[in-house]
Amino acid sequence: MLNMIRMELYRMVRMKSFWVILIIVGVVNVITVSLNDVMKDSPELQQAIEAAESEKDNPVANIGMSITMERNEDGNYGFLEIITSAAKGMLCALFIGIFTVIFATADFNSGYIKNYGGAVKHRWQMVFAKGTAVLAYTVIFFALFIASSCLGVFLGGHKVVMDPAGKIFEVLCIQGLLHVVFGWIIMSLCLIVRNNLISMIVACCISMHVFAALYSLADKGLRKLGWKNADILDYTVSGRIMKYGIDSSNILNSTLVVAAAFAIAACLFGSLYLTKKDLV
Repeated sequence: MLNMIRMELYRMVRMKSFWVILIIVGVVNVITVSLNDVMKDSPELQQAIEAAESEKDNPVANIGMSITMERNEDGNYGFLEIITSAAKGMLCALFIGIFTVIFATADFNSGYIKNYGGAVKHRWQMVFAKGTAVLAYTVIFFALFIASSCLGVFLGGHKVVMDPAGKIFEVLCIQGLLHVVFGWIIMSLCLIVRNNLISMIVACCISMHVFAALYSLADKGLRKLGWKNADILDYTVSGRIMKYGIDSSNILNSTLVVAAAFAIAACLFGSLYLTKKDLV
C-alpha cells in the first residue's frame, strides 16, 4: 500500500500538467488579485454585475464564474475574504477537477495501469492511492493559491488583515475537505467512465454552475410537488463549497455529513467498479 501511494505521488509530481497548472494558477492569480481594484472600477464590469444582480433568480443567468473581493472599512482585504471569494466561486474546484481528470486517466490512456494492476491483490488500494495523491495535490494547490493571493494583494498596494486564528483554521479545513471530496468524486467518475473528455466536461460544468442551474430548475418542480423548501444544491459538495464561508459555522455539522457521505460513496463506487471491470 505504501509503495503504491509513493508511486502515485511520484507519478503526480513527474507529470508536466502538475507544474503547468500550478504555474498558471499562481501567475494568473497574482495578476488578477493585484488588479482587483482596476477591474471593480471598470464600467463594463459594473454593468455586468448589475445585470447579474437583476437576473439572480434566473438560473441560466448564473451560469459561468464570477469572483469579487470586497475590502474592509480600512481599505484592506481580510485573509478569509481573499480565500473564500475564489473558493465559493468554484475557481479552486475548477483547477482541482482539471488536474484530477488528467491524473486519474493518464495510466488508463497509456495502458500503464495494466503493468501493476494485475499484481495488486485488492484493487481498492489503487483507488486509495490515487485519492491520497489528489489530497496531496489539493493541499499543495491551496498553499500556492493562498501565497499567490497574498502576493497579489501586496502588489496591488493593500494589506492582508488576518482573521481570528480559530476561524481561519475552521474555514480552511472545511473548504479543503470539500475540495478533496470534490476531487475524489471526479476521480471516481474517471475510473468508471474511463473517458477524460466526459469527465472533463462534467468537472467544468459543475465548476461553471451549469449543474447548479439544473438543480434550480428541478427545485421549482419539486416545490410544485409539495417540497416547499427544495434545495438540491444544499445536499451537494459543490453547493456546500459555494455556501461555506466566514459566517457559516451554523452549517458546520451538516457540511461534514454531506462531505462524508459523498466521500464514502465516491470511493465505494470507484473501488467496486475498478474491482469488477478489466483494467483496459
